[in-house]
Amino acid sequence: MRHLVFWLVLTMIFMAKGAFGIDGLVFEKSLISVSVKPGENFVKAEFSFQNKSSETVFVRDIKESCDCTTAELSDDKDEFASNDSGKVVVVMETGNFSGTIDKDIIVRTNKGDYQLTVRAIIPEIIRMTPRRLEWMQGDALTSKEIRISLPKDYPLNLCTVELNGEGFDYEPVTIKRGREYKIIVTPKQTSKPVFNTIWVTTDSKLPRYQRKTGFLVIQKGK
Repeated sequence: MRHLVFWLVLTMIFMAKGAFGIDGLVFEKSLISVSVKPGENFVKAEFSFQNKSSETVFVRDIKESCDCTTAELSDDKDEFASNDSGKVVVVMETGNFSGTIDKDIIVRTNKGDYQLTVRAIIPEIIRMTPRRLEWMQGDALTSKEIRISLPKDYPLNLCTVELNGEGFDYEPVTIKRGREYKIIVTPKQTSKPVFNTIWVTTDSKLPRYQRKTGFLVIQKGK
């Protein structure tokens, strides 16, 4: 039994070393968090590494998880002898994202693959709670509310509320101008499933905070 435990522990250590690149490239960090200012459209992260193995490591390819992210090796160098260092430079377009957004990058080498993550922390100025309202098929036609809140130091005004679909009635209500609003939503029927979206627009000059989308759903019964 002791021998079995020993080999299990040894195997786990070996797997962990491989996962962190001990047998090839060793990255200082596999995840980098970047705080984004409201008006910033791009974030940049640099992943430094060193070849800690005794053999040359070749970077064969770098794959991004989406079109909003680009990644490349610094100095256009893709061959790293023992103890050589380098960087993977990642640029992420923040677009209309808000909240915490993770984007992964896979670095493929002759010694294995390495996953890197850029975590963009983007201020969520327009808070929609909840963002999704649900009714079950056959439910009573009861009203539910979506609350829209805006921070004190970044006041905005709600300009329009638009429904994409015809399954619900809605009524926007101002609680405190520039700070707090609510939308009262009532289904027109619950006899069949429905999926609509509801959009709120503001007077923000920044595209990221000009619109927020919510979801209205009547779920199919079991």
